[in-house]
Order: sequence, then C-alpha cells, then structure tokens
Amino acid sequence: MKFSPMNYTPLVLVADDDHFIRVLVKDALEAEGFRVAEVADGREVLSTFSRMNPDIIILDVVMPGRDGFRLCREIRATESGHTVPIVMMTGLDDIDAVRKSYAAGATDFITKPLNIPLIGYRIQYIYRSNRTLEKLKQSETRLVDALKIANLGSWEMDLDSGNDYWSQEVYTIFGMEPGDGVISHDVFLNAVHPEEKEAVAARMEKAFFEENDFSIECRILTKNGRTRTILTKARINRDEKHKATWAAGFIQDITERKEVEEKIRLLAYYDTLTGLPNRILFHDYFSHAVAFATRTKTQIGILFVDLDRFKLINDTLGHAVGDKVLKDVASRLDAGIRKYDYIARERVTDIDAEVARFAGDEFIVLLKNVRDHFDAAKVAQRIQDSLTMPYIIDGSEIIVTPSIGISLYPVDGENLEDLIKFADIAMYHAKELGRNNFQFYSRSLDTTAKDHLILEGQLRNAIKRNELFVCYQPIIHVPSFEITGIEAVVRWRHPERGILSAASFVPMAEETGLITEVDEWVLFTVCKQIKEWQDRSDHSWMVTVNISGRNFKKRTLVETVGRALQSSEIDPRWLKLEITEGVLIDKDGYVVSALNNIKDMGIRLALDDFGTGYSSLGYLRKFPLDILKIDKCFVKDILIDPDCASITTAIIALAKSLKLDIIAEGVETKEQMELLLEKGCEKQQGNYFSPPLSLTDLEVLVRHNSTRLSDRTADTGHGFGGQPVLVSS
Repeated sequence: MKFSPMNYTPLVLVADDDHFIRVLVKDALEAEGFRVAEVADGREVLSTFSRMNPDIIILDVVMPGRDGFRLCREIRATESGHTVPIVMMTGLDDIDAVRKSYAAGATDFITKPLNIPLIGYRIQYIYRSNRTLEKLKQSETRLVDALKIANLGSWEMDLDSGNDYWSQEVYTIFGMEPGDGVISHDVFLNAVHPEEKEAVAARMEKAFFEENDFSIECRILTKNGRTRTILTKARINRDEKHKATWAAGFIQDITERKEVEEKIRLLAYYDTLTGLPNRILFHDYFSHAVAFATRTKTQIGILFVDLDRFKLINDTLGHAVGDKVLKDVASRLDAGIRKYDYIARERVTDIDAEVARFAGDEFIVLLKNVRDHFDAAKVAQRIQDSLTMPYIIDGSEIIVTPSIGISLYPVDGENLEDLIKFADIAMYHAKELGRNNFQFYSRSLDTTAKDHLILEGQLRNAIKRNELFVCYQPIIHVPSFEITGIEAVVRWRHPERGILSAASFVPMAEETGLITEVDEWVLFTVCKQIKEWQDRSDHSWMVTVNISGRNFKKRTLVETVGRALQSSEIDPRWLKLEITEGVLIDKDGYVVSALNNIKDMGIRLALDDFGTGYSSLGYLRKFPLDILKIDKCFVKDILIDPDCASITTAIIALAKSLKLDIIAEGVETKEQMELLLEKGCEKQQGNYFSPPLSLTDLEVLVRHNSTRLSDRTADTGHGFGGQPVLVSS
C-alpha cells in the first residue's frame, strides 16, 4: 500500500459484472469520501490494479473471465499486492465461499444481498486498520503518529513497587493527563467498569501468578465519564524463582470497532424495522431451548402469529402506517411475553419466551418450560388479547386481530422447520375458522396440504386432458377506443371444481415448476390462434403471453419460442411476451441472452408489474424491452393515494424518456381511465373496458363493436364491462 498524505483521497477498485451493484457500491463509498474505479470483467482486474494501484479492492466471487478467488491469489502474488486490503462479495449463506475467500488471501467479505448503509462503515474501518498497520511498518520514527491513529498506547508495570508507566496515548484513552498523580495498578482497576471490575482483577491476578502473558477486553469509565472499550495485552517477566517482577504491554481503544461489530450483529440477527430477532437468531434460541427441554423434561411451544387482513392497512392507509402498526405489534409481543407468570416456576430464572419477526406481518414466538398445551394456550390468549387492543396511529384508531397457530416440541416434531410449518398450517386453520383465534396443529390439518398435492397432480394431467383454455382481455387505445391488442389469460375447466381462474392454480404451478408446461401450452395455443386470425385476415391484434421466470431457469425458453413460431408459421410481429420484474434482478447471464434472441426473432417484450419490485433505470437500459406495464396496485389507488399517483406519473415519464410503450392494467372506473389518460397513458386494460373473454365472446365483441367503443362508452360511461353483449367468462 502506498504512502498517503493527509489530504489524500483513497481509491477503491470495485470489480463486479453487475452494473447495478457497482452503482450502489460506488454511491455508498463516495459518500464516505472514497474515489471509486469500476471493472466489469475479471480479465481486466489485474491490469487495472497494476495501472491504478488502488488502496482497497472489492471483488465479486463470480465474474466472467476470472473468478474472485483466482484474482485474489494473483493479486497477492504481485509485489504491490501483498498488503492491499481485498474484500470479497459473497452470498449471505455461502459459508464455503467465505472459507475460500480467506484461503485465497482476502482481508474481509461483504454478504449479498448488500446492506448499503453498512458498506461505507465496513470499508472505512478496513481502510483505517490497514493504513495503521502499514504506518507501523514504514518506520519507527512515525510510531507516535501511528499509535495515535490506532488509539494504541503502551504501558509498563513494576510489580514489586506497583508503579506503572503509561505512554501519552494511554493517558488520552483514560481521559487523563500525565500530571494527574501517580499511576499504578489500582488506577487502572478503578477505571474498569463496575460490572466487569471483579472479573478483570481476578484475570490479572491469575496471570501474574501463573502465566507469561495475558489479553483482556473490557469497558472502562474515563475521567470525563465516558464509557470506552479497551483491549490490553501484556508480556510478564519473571525472576529465577518464577516470581513475576515486570509486565509490559499495550492498551488499545477499540470502542469504534466494537460499535461497528454491534451494528453488523444487529443487521445480521435483528429485523431492522421492529428491532426483534430474525429467523437466524430464532434458530439459536430454539437450539438452547431444546437443551433446556431435554434437561427439564418439558416441552417447547412454537406460536405462529399472523395479522388478519393486514394488507388492507397497507393498501388503504399506506405502508408508512403499516410499518408503524408492525412496530407497535412487535412492542406488545416483546413486552407481553416477558410478563407471563403462569409458565415460569420459582426455580427457573431464565426468560421463558422469545419473539421474532418471521416475514412481513408474521411473527413467531418460542415458549420454554411448557408443561402441556394449556400453558401454550394461555400465552396465545394473552397475545390475542394484547394485539386486539386498538392502535392509535397518527391520530387514527386501527383495529388489528391475530390468527395464531401452535405446535409443540417434541409432540408434533423435533425439527424447527417442521414445527414452524405445522404452526403455520394451524394458523391458516384459525383463519378458516373466522380469524382472531388460535388453533393447535393436528395431523388432520394436513388435509389442506394433501389437497394441494392432489390439485398439483391433477394440474399435471390437465393439459393432456384438454382442461386448460385461454381467455383474452382487450387492451384499449383510449383516445380512439380501439382494441390495440389483447392479453392471453389461462383458465382451468376443472372436472370437479368448475372454472378456476389463474389465481387459483398459477401460484401453485410456480411453486412446483409446472408453470413452464402451462406457459408452453398457452404459447402454442395462442400462436395457433394468431395463425387462424391471420389466415382469415380479419384481425391484426398483437397478443400478449405471460412468461414465468421459471422458464429462464429451465434454459429452454428460446428453443420453445422458436418451435412455437415455426409450427404456427405466424408473423412474429403479432406476438408479445410479458415478463415480471423478478426476471430482471436475476444475475444469470442467460436472461439477457435469451431476451436478446427473442427480440431478434421479431417479438416484442413487455415488463409486467413495473414499480412493485426492484427494477431500476439500470435494469431497463440493460434489457431489450419495448413496453412497460403499470401495475394494478398503483392504478387501484391512483385517485386516493398521492404516492400512487406520483409513482404512476414517474413511470409514464420514464417510459416516454426511454421511448418505451406504456400500458396501465387493472382499470376499473371511468375516473381512473381519465386520470391515466390525462397523465399520458393512452393504452389501458381492465374490467372497466372488458374482463378476460372466451374466444367466442371476444369474437362477439368484435363483431358487434367493430373494434370501436367510443359510441358505447359515451352513451353509458361504463365501457365494455357493463354491456349485455358480453358473456361473462
């Protein structure tokens, strides 16, 4: 590492093939005063390092050209790369990658998904620490400055007289001046925090009698009343009788490091919104609880708490209010479970309950020392009573009720994942019974899960049995009220349950992977229908087909689309494929390649649900998109929620600036239609114009309306949806 003058701005080399991540990291580091250079290809890292000689390198583990482990080893092998800090970016749960990083010579690692506020602190700390060590190596003449930078001071103790020598930096750490009296061992001990004084004194006494060195980390109270954390290490000299006569060591103020470590610990183990433990820490609680239950022959209760209709709060009052409700719920849970006195016994002093935020509006509670299901029921009832009390948020009274599922260890299972799953099943049973109650898990509740499996098996055969069919929802050019395109929507004509909407089986198909077969069937069916329309030369609509992200994982999407075009012999201009935001954030290079290949076939690409996930301008520029679709959640509240209106306006402006077409979905009212049109969105779809129609109803609609709706909507003000000419599908 090169010598840096006081006004020098350190340079960080960020190597990652993901442009969006590089932008985030660069912004975070520049905010902390770093200069940042970027590299997207592993093959350019070594040459860039040699040319720019950066102060710190951040390497992604997976990059094209060369992976991060190999690059780390190659940098360490260079003359100038021995001491430069190298920080690897790895997955949060990828322990193997962490081990490989350190084996390759990495200084530290950062986990993905990135916690942006933490990056600046982490790199700043690494930079300071590394610079301090380098200064210590450069020359003894700069030792004093280096010690000040590191908050490090030396001390010596004459064990016969009890007198000590402190360097200036030690005085500074303790908030004292060299003239503040005689320095002795007692002065040090008197400064140790009262809660740790006895343990520190015992540790030092043991070291003086039995050991040749010691290391102690403790808190001290400085002369001005501040609490600091110090690390002191010492070497002990002994005479020929093995009596300790002299001790010499150093004291370092590590307060800042401990604060950073505490921030890292909080981010890793606690929920940032509520401050409650997260699932990772909850697993640790469970492990300790199992040991306790085995020793005391008691049970463990797992309570799965879900807030009823919480989505309604977010949808009607906004997510800011929803977050405040979640924080209040967390406070009531955390405070309430520690007051239960009907489980604790006199001989037990440990806390008998722990609560964690599981996800969204879901919480999990762990109960120790449970004797039987009545104990768990009492806790559940107290939680229910506590959470149903009104919440006053921004002057408004809000009522929230919980549905609670309960499972018991070891009665229902011995694995935490199973117990949580069983409690979750019981919670859904509580919802089925009217919400705002608690239910215990029983084997009979597995019927629901089995029913899910039955439906999955039936879906596997639905295509072969010709039970799936396609409905079509018109997309309207509002100024002319012409049908400018249609979207294909799959339906299931179930032999026992009747017509099932996509919402009834597509999520299950996504979960099981069957969605790829469903998507392929819809694609071939739609292409066949487009061909029929083209042969008749009576319709020229662009038809939209939704494509699940699962198709990209399977890596056969391009081949499937090509076969659909070849078998139907359609003009690809009349086919549009629609993907969701989740596809865009996948770092798999196949996604970009596949979309480019599909675009080269002449097919247009649309991005559905834009604004609800993690898409950004960087993603939109990276992928060959033609159309943005405004999600119906924004359209639904566009008249009552200023945020929804602002987001919608921004999406429309963004689409126009990028020369992308824009479509709003979920239009239900004339007022929504008019406001969207006023904001510049001319293409819209939704039940205000028409619900998804069967092929027959679509033909009737076109035949009776000649693809123009202006006269009808002008007369009635209700679009397609209220017209008797349509047959409900």
